[in-house]
Amino acid sequence: MAIYINSFVLFVVLLLANGNSPAQSSKSKQAGKHFEGLWLDKKTSRHLEISFKDGYATIIDWTGKFQKRESGDSYKAFLKNGKLIMPEDIGHHAAYGEIISNDQTLIYLTKSIGAGKASAWDRQIFTKVRR
Repeated sequence: MAIYINSFVLFVVLLLANGNSPAQSSKSKQAGKHFEGLWLDKKTSRHLEISFKDGYATIIDWTGKFQKRESGDSYKAFLKNGKLIMPEDIGHHAAYGEIISNDQTLIYLTKSIGAGKASAWDRQIFTKVRR
């Protein structure tokens, strides 16, 4: 009898866990609407192209004056608390970064590699070019 009760509890837990996945998927789709697309910082002609796949965002970053999209840098970012978070990667010389969506603009914040919490953020503003 105890085996049946344990099996039933396990079944209910699995059923509830599967019930939450559409809600999480819709949150990712909603975030995609805010972040996905082609973005431009007009002052520096820096471009970002953001797309979502398999639970993370891929960011292609290039400067139009000096590079083509194909030769841009590629980063992986994860959605956390409504922001795209790019962890620091010392091996690839990538600074910690956060991207915040605000209407038709993105605020791209970065900290220097190895910088402490008290260090200042570098800030860049991007406007949406197209989806």
